[in-house]
Amino acid sequence: MPTPLSTPGLKTLKKIYQSQQSYTRKTPLIHCEELGARVQGKVFVKAESLQKTGAFKFRGALHRLLQLTEQEKSRGVVAYSSGNFARGLAAAGEILGIDVHIVMPADAPKNKIDSALAHGAEVKLCDESQPSREEAAAAEAVELSQQHNYSLLHPFDDATLIQGQSAVAMETSEQLEQLGETCHFLLCPTGGGSLVAGSSMVFNTVNYPETQVLAIEPSGYEGMTLSIEEGRRARANGNLVSSCDALQALSPGETNFLIVQNSEVAGLAVDEAFVNEGIRFAAFNMKLILEPSGAIGLGALLQHSEKFREKTTVIIASGGNIDIEEYARIIQQ
Repeated sequence: MPTPLSTPGLKTLKKIYQSQQSYTRKTPLIHCEELGARVQGKVFVKAESLQKTGAFKFRGALHRLLQLTEQEKSRGVVAYSSGNFARGLAAAGEILGIDVHIVMPADAPKNKIDSALAHGAEVKLCDESQPSREEAAAAEAVELSQQHNYSLLHPFDDATLIQGQSAVAMETSEQLEQLGETCHFLLCPTGGGSLVAGSSMVFNTVNYPETQVLAIEPSGYEGMTLSIEEGRRARANGNLVSSCDALQALSPGETNFLIVQNSEVAGLAVDEAFVNEGIRFAAFNMKLILEPSGAIGLGALLQHSEKFREKTTVIIASGGNIDIEEYARIIQQ
């Protein structure tokens, strides 16, 4: 069972960020005047879709592998993932020379499966969907770790990985400081919760105490929002159609939730129609390709624009890995 994670100090978070810089890309913080006009404020978009492997997940996966012992590295690792963590872990393993084995739901996007394979990972597809597609894949990953003595890595509920994900917010914080800007709202796409937990270590807790960090979730999958409201880990229904394949965890990770509870994070749900509107807005106004999970923060601002009126808002566009057929369908709507 995960143990509570105290928030590292600013010095430690900066050291973690700096340790990644020779492997990762510094992604742009884009001032989006068109979104700002919608809310009569300022809006910045952190384009993590331009990170290696097309998503922020590469940062946490890399940091997690860097912390393995030499013996653990030699045995290889196994994890389960619906896509972006699989891509990030496979790429990080390829760079560091560590064998990576991944269990993915059979209905995971083809481009994410193909990318993990292209980076040298061994991929096993899981056809089961009960009690959920993620939990079924997780059970298979546990079985593989026991059979082959692989190190079992969790895609989001892992203290070391969460610290690695904090680099997104640390980089964003430094970029805001260079621009002389503050931040009233930080919008974090949220599934299991590693990004929002890592981001809340930097914003609200360490560097920007005035920032309200928001966990942005698809309607029907508001596990983190429900947990915050109930003061304990709760489970979403998962009963609505959502194209946000990376955000379909029904309940947040335990460690993630403990961090979020201590950081006064709030939750916000976004309907599918506004997720698609966010994809189209990014394409036509920013020339930025986003997957549904990566565009949900833009969808949140478009759906709940009154909440952000006359404020400075930072949106993390967490990923851009979308099958071209789906992208064309959404763009042409």
